[in-house]
Amino acid sequence: MPILQALLDPLRRIPKPILLVALYGLLLNISTQMLYSHLVLFLKFDLEVTESQIGWIDGIGEFISYLIRVFSGAISDYIYNRKLLLLLGCSICCLVKPIFSCTTSLISIWAIELMERIGSGIQASPRDALLADLADKNKLAEAFGFAKSMKTIGTIAGTSIAVLIMYLSNGNYSILFKAACVPALVAILPILKIKEPHNNVFFSKKFQNPFQKKYLLSLDSKFFTLMAFAFFCELGHFGESLITIEASRFISPSMAGITTAFMGLGQVIFAYPMGLLADNFGKCRLIKICLFLAGISYILTAISDNCCVFFASVVILCGQHASIQAIFLSMINKDINKKLRGTAIGIFYCAIGGSYMISAEICGIICEKFRYEYAFLYSSLVCFICFFLCQYLYKFK
Repeated sequence: MPILQALLDPLRRIPKPILLVALYGLLLNISTQMLYSHLVLFLKFDLEVTESQIGWIDGIGEFISYLIRVFSGAISDYIYNRKLLLLLGCSICCLVKPIFSCTTSLISIWAIELMERIGSGIQASPRDALLADLADKNKLAEAFGFAKSMKTIGTIAGTSIAVLIMYLSNGNYSILFKAACVPALVAILPILKIKEPHNNVFFSKKFQNPFQKKYLLSLDSKFFTLMAFAFFCELGHFGESLITIEASRFISPSMAGITTAFMGLGQVIFAYPMGLLADNFGKCRLIKICLFLAGISYILTAISDNCCVFFASVVILCGQHASIQAIFLSMINKDINKKLRGTAIGIFYCAIGGSYMISAEICGIICEKFRYEYAFLYSSLVCFICFFLCQYLYKFK
């Protein structure tokens, strides 16, 4: 059983360069989740920010981050240097996080969060493009799924560290936000060890502008159909910040940040196996399975009055969202010209970022004006609509 063997021993079949990219993602995500697992609780219970405001802050921040990815991806294509942008983005994330401990006003926190999101956006598209450069073309979904799983191991670790710091410091957010910069600093080390598959020819006579017609032809109607479908799928994405607030219905607000660990657990459990299966049994088929499971999970989350059922549903639905994103990335990179990988990934992130901004605001308003259950049912409805729309992606293998 080669698939079973791969699931039990993934590290043995993953090339070292991909492991380094995945390790970088893991460390940077530890830093990110140490911050964001508790930032929403600080906003809600200390600054008394409403759900619609949290949805707006979350949505705008993610959209700006995803918009930056369009430009960073295109720049990485143009200069043929992914590592430079990874170092720049990681450095910004590292430097900005301690500033959170110096302010308590909503506007200043939002401004600092935007800076952190910009740093995250700068490195994201070049990171995924580098991963596609290093991976075998027939194992792209596996590579992206593995990187996503490793990244979300960082989610679990970062959340666990944050909960421990909050417990030992008696709820001191300032100490937590300062400590969050340490893993981001360490994340620079794997970047330095990664060897890019192409030499930097920016200043050489061999330099070619990637934005030529012969390369741009790969950004065809098939590509933009996939972007439109990804946009619609993301309209049902229930914001992780709001899930964390809803978890405070079952556990104390000071411990609700542990919800992020359950989200990460779902991504670790599902992202790599789903990516591996997608390479072997068809990407559209796996997207349909993920959408169906996410839709059912949202319904269970909406009707649950039991802590175990709620967190089990969170594990499943977050795992499906991570799997879908990994499969989308593999579908993009299989057919796109390699000279435009960063640009294409940036367009994808911009599409889902704009959609997430809309979904975060919709869910925030529903939660504030009505009930959380209705927002979960809205997300479930979008998943099932997308499930039936999958038949129009028949031309994608």
